[in-house]
This record gives sequence, structure tokens and C-alpha cells, in this order.
Amino acid sequence: MLLCLSPFMALRDLTPANELRYLSITDEALRDGHLFAFFNHGVPYADKPPLYFWLLMLCKKLFGRHCLYLLSLFSFLPAAVVTCVMDRWVFRGQSDATPRNRAAMALLLGSTIYWLALSIFLRMDMLMTMFIVLALYAWHRDKPWLFALYTFLALFTKGPVGILMPPLVVLVCILSYGRKRPDQPQYRLGRFLGWRFLLLVGGCCAVWFTCARLEGGADYLRNLLFHQTVDRTIHATHHQEPFWFYLVQIWPYLVPWCLLTLPVCVASLCRKGGDPVERLFRCAFFVPLVMLSCASGKLPVYLLPVFPFVTYLLPVYVRRTGWKRWMDATVGAAGVVFALIGIGLAIVPLFAEKIPALAKYGFATSPFISLTGGVLACGGLLTAVRAFRHGRELAATTPLALAIPALFLALAPLLPEGNEFLGYRSLCRDVPAGEKVYVLGLSRPENMDVYLGRAVTILEPEDPVPADGVLITRHPITDPALKGRESHIHGESTLWLPRPANPLQ
Repeated sequence: MLLCLSPFMALRDLTPANELRYLSITDEALRDGHLFAFFNHGVPYADKPPLYFWLLMLCKKLFGRHCLYLLSLFSFLPAAVVTCVMDRWVFRGQSDATPRNRAAMALLLGSTIYWLALSIFLRMDMLMTMFIVLALYAWHRDKPWLFALYTFLALFTKGPVGILMPPLVVLVCILSYGRKRPDQPQYRLGRFLGWRFLLLVGGCCAVWFTCARLEGGADYLRNLLFHQTVDRTIHATHHQEPFWFYLVQIWPYLVPWCLLTLPVCVASLCRKGGDPVERLFRCAFFVPLVMLSCASGKLPVYLLPVFPFVTYLLPVYVRRTGWKRWMDATVGAAGVVFALIGIGLAIVPLFAEKIPALAKYGFATSPFISLTGGVLACGGLLTAVRAFRHGRELAATTPLALAIPALFLALAPLLPEGNEFLGYRSLCRDVPAGEKVYVLGLSRPENMDVYLGRAVTILEPEDPVPADGVLITRHPITDPALKGRESHIHGESTLWLPRPANPLQ
């Protein structure tokens, strides 16, 4: 996985939506000497706790710049840790713990499209997921202090989901046994949700909130404690979605294995029973799903912590019931669908220039697109053949599961051209040093200061075109004030250079 993803992690540009903003917040915190209260161009940013920003600040201090490959490892390494923990949790001491099955399950999780994407992009969600998995694993192994520590670290990484999910899952799992609980210490509520938990989590939170109050003031602390928790849960100003949002969204985000893993979760719930691991994994899927559905603000990324449990519930359930024919059918169907997608992708370069939607992307005619399609088609076809003809259970998924991360390796040579449409790095490189920069119509352009080292001026559509400085627009515009100015097109943006000082030059 690391071999396939490394070129992509090293060569791609930062996305303006969140990644560039996180680095801008990091730069501002280092300039102002803040560790607990963060700001984005002077505006308080209490949306996220400090831990992830501390990691970004540490890397900037150590290397003197933002190293994208190193920062991407803060997503990839937690994903790798989660896979290792789940592998040990599910297969240790089991009769089906063959290298073939263990590798197939690791690839099954790693090739889930959304999980794979968040394994390389700069977000704190994968780090929080790692701490949640470790917290529940600590509960399963009867380690109350570690459970409390990992729960706090999950909170300290992303926010309320980190502190709500582990205790709620544990509580529901214990209550699911009724009076016939296993004779094990971790099934006593007071052992894990008692004084140890309150002492460690409460003490750490008290220190955090006190430091945030001292650095950011009372308004910042109020924003952190109430607006980012209660307000966003009950009446979110952004990302408001209906209750059933996650019931629909989880299917495409678990592609290509959604038809295999999600029905297994439902079947496990309907059959009830099962060993303690199956009960816990089942709760770790349904409890967060219900909890997050009740909140006002919803984003698909909030479901990331359930992905490991949805995936690894499969071998636990199969251990109890055996492999079914319908499972082979879903694996084969996924192989056929992705084989067709791969064939379609392979022939895209032949028609890209004739399709207006693709013509603007110069790299759409590259042979690497055909190579990518060929890799995906081969993986899909092999998976379909193995599932329909041989029925090799988990091992049938391996060809397609290998082909999906291999796509990133095949597409890596196209990143220099694709970055023109992905971010602002190449655009900012062409900005002359010392020139004032005006921006019109771009998404979150204020965070260009990460590349430029200085602030930009954001224009509104009704503002006149400035006569001096550099102008960056979303689309080419026609304005008399731009006559005679040299322009450079970067993806969907245009860079207008200032007029030469001497008109005769």
C-alpha cells in the first residue's frame, strides 16, 4: 500500500478546501506562539482540537517547511495501525488465521475507496479513528487506564465524536447481554466508566480548557465548549442533512465491497448472539450510525470510525455461519462492475478530445489513463472469475483489492498536469515576488499565504479591476482594465500579470 501511494503522496498538490487551510492555521499559530487557541487570518478557529495541529507545527519546526509526504503519513500510518490492530484482534489464535485470509482482509479494508482516499489526504479523522479503535481494543483486553487515555486522545484529535463513541459502544455492548454477561472484569460498568475514566479524561480536559481560555479568551472557550458541540449537534449552520442521510451515503463510500460488508452487518444483527468480538463490532457499527444520524450536521467523513468494524465483522461472522453463495455473488458482481469501469477508462484517451467535458483536461489523452483502466479491468476480471468459478471465499477479493491502490501508482505521472486543477501551488509559483495579489472567484483563496508568504486581497464581483498588482480570476474575464496585461492559464484559473513599467518594453 505504501509503495503504491507514496508517489501520489509526494507529488500531489494540497486541496484548498481544508488541507491548505490547516497549514495556514499552523503557520499563524507558529507566528503568534499559540498552542491551544487557533485562528485563521485572525478569525477564531475552534472547530478542531490541538493535537493534529501540534503534529503539523512540529514538522514545520523540524524541517523549516511543510513537507507534504511527511504530513500525508499522519493519515497513512494511523490507517496502517488500525489495520494491524484489527488483524490481531480478529485473527489471533483462530483457525482461519492463514496468511491468505489475513492479507485479504487487510486489502479489503485498504481498498475501500473512501478509506483509501482518507489514508493520504491531510485530515485528522484517520488519527481519531485510530484512537477510537485502540480505545475499544483496550476495553476488550481489560485495560481501563488505556481505554480512558485513548478516548481522551480521540477527543483531543477531532472533538465530541471521539469522546462519545467509545463509551456509548461499550455501554450498549454490555447492556446487550442483559443479566447474562460474561464473567469478565471489563463487563462491569464501573470499571471502565468510573473514577479512572473521569479522573484522566476530566483532568486532561480541565488543563486543555484552562489553556484555551488563557490564550483565546472567554469567547474562544465558549465557542469551543458550546458552539462546536451543542449548537452543531442540535442546529448546525452547515451540512444540515435529514436523519436518513447516512443510511444512503454509507453505500457508495464503502465501494467496492458495500454489497458484501453491509449485508453481513445486518445479518449479524438479525441472527443476534455471537461471540464477544462479534457483539462489539456490531455495536461499533450501529451505535455510531444512530448517534451521528441524530445530530444536525452530517458529513460522510464522520462515519470513518465505523469502517474497520464494518469490514472486519465479515470474517468474525463467517466463522460462525460459514461462507455463503450470495457472498461469492456480491464479490463477483463487484469484479464485473469494476472490470467494465476499467474498460471504459482504458478507451477514454481515444475520445477525450471529442468530449467537451474532458477536452479541457490535457492529461485525459495520456496513455497512463489507458494503463490505469487496464489495471482496473484485469483486477476486476480476475476477482469475478475467482468468485464465480472457484468460490475461494475471502481470497477471491484480492485481485481487485490490489488493483485499486495500484491505480494511484499508475496515475502518479499525471499529477504535474492534474495539480493545475487540484490546488494553487503552480499558480502561486508564477506570481512575481513583492507584487500585491488580488483574487476573484476562487475557493478559499485567503490560504494562498501558505505558498506566497503574504496575504492576498479578495475581490467581490462588483469591485473594479485593480490597475496594479497581480490579479487571479476563476475564469478568463473581459475587462478594458486588463487590456495589455499578460495572462497565464492554470487549470480553471487565470493569472493576470501587472503591466510593464515601460509601455515600450
